[in-house]
Amino acid sequence: MRTFAGMFVGGIAALLLFKVVAGLILPLIALAVGLVGMAFKIALFVAIGYFVYALVRNRKREQTVA
Repeated sequence: MRTFAGMFVGGIAALLLFKVVAGLILPLIALAVGLVGMAFKIALFVAIGYFVYALVRNRKREQTVA
């Protein structure tokens, strides 16, 4: 019975430790994923804007030369 009580206390302690660690770590992981997604979105908008700018610039050069 003593062994069972020790295992029970160890299991409860591990469960509480897991809850605390999960409560602290999971929001940080979600924050990191959100920041990476936001950086990717900004980079995508910048790339699209540069692509449009390059197309407009080339057309203006063609009209000016011709």
